[in-house]
Amino acid sequence: GGVPLCKSFMHLHLGVPASALPADLPPQWTVVRSWDMPIDAPGNVVVVSVPSLLDPSLAPEGYHVIHAYTAGNEPYELWEPFEDRSARDSQAYADLKAERALPIWEAIERRVPAIRNACVVSMVGSPLTHARYLNRYRGNYGLAIAAGNADGFAFPGVRTPLSNFFRCGDSTTAGIGVPAVAASGAQCANAILSVWEQLEMNAKIDMG
Repeated sequence: GGVPLCKSFMHLHLGVPASALPADLPPQWTVVRSWDMPIDAPGNVVVVSVPSLLDPSLAPEGYHVIHAYTAGNEPYELWEPFEDRSARDSQAYADLKAERALPIWEAIERRVPAIRNACVVSMVGSPLTHARYLNRYRGNYGLAIAAGNADGFAFPGVRTPLSNFFRCGDSTTAGIGVPAVAASGAQCANAILSVWEQLEMNAKIDMG
């Protein structure tokens, strides 16, 4: 049995001249190919980020970086034949990456039609890449359950049976995703320090 897992990701990392991007390009947007399909249908939801629009130090002068990905909707099963490291040097692996990255390219092209020809750097990441660099089992996004209690599983809280030993992250309350994980860290801080102690610590943080 065990706890059900979300699907994995396809990633696209690009380097592109700033001149190739529209002046009104937002730093992040989401593309839904069809609202008639589930959000976890393969390639249906793509998130595109251009972080160098917010922090120019992330790219050389005159360039931008783009990170786009399928939002937890890539089936890992397609990639099982390539789990052996030697198989990832094959043409079949390269071809599958190119094929499964197409929805990401198409999502970016809605705002930047000439993106493919403009790129000076283009790197595709598969669920195997995701699993390797993020240490995620089968490249999964996280537990496929609602926060709280579902199917007999309850996300554990920040406290443990061990004195002064706490836990946080996407396997604890409030679940998966950056906002939820940040909230779990805040909950952990609340369990360790009083509000006044936290405010004292916050005052020491250099926000400059």
